[in-house]
Amino acid sequence: MRIGVYAGSFCPVTKGHVDAIEKAAKLVDKLYVVMGVNAEKNYAIPQDVRLAMLKKSVSHLANVEAVAHDGMMTEFCTKVSASVMIKSIRNALDLQSVIDLSDVNKSYWTGETVFVVGSKEYRHISSSLVRELAHLGQDFSPYVPECCIGEIKKYLAK
Repeated sequence: MRIGVYAGSFCPVTKGHVDAIEKAAKLVDKLYVVMGVNAEKNYAIPQDVRLAMLKKSVSHLANVEAVAHDGMMTEFCTKVSASVMIKSIRNALDLQSVIDLSDVNKSYWTGETVFVVGSKEYRHISSSLVRELAHLGQDFSPYVPECCIGEIKKYLAK
């Protein structure tokens, strides 16, 4: 069985994330979508809410399981016997970041880091954009899964 990992902070989950996860799910038999937990970071949305929204957003994908993990993703990959970590690329900056991450991962894990290219209609979307639009009182609903709009508004909207 080919096991993969797709990781992020998902603060909040976006349509771009879901698009990339759908692509990643086609590449493996089992895909863990891992919400990273960093105790040093202050997230705008609580961990349990982010995880619940993530689970709702990927519930249509039978081979996908959304979980939280506190620690290095390579440790999680080893724990679940993942052979591949899948990252999404929106632009050249993302590509360089994934290349750098892949180099570091090789020091801690024997699997491969690969990437999927985000669909054209979602490449401009980021969690930062959604947070900024919400903070400015603007409509961010076109950029996030419909099932998450209410929760995101609760935590991010003015």
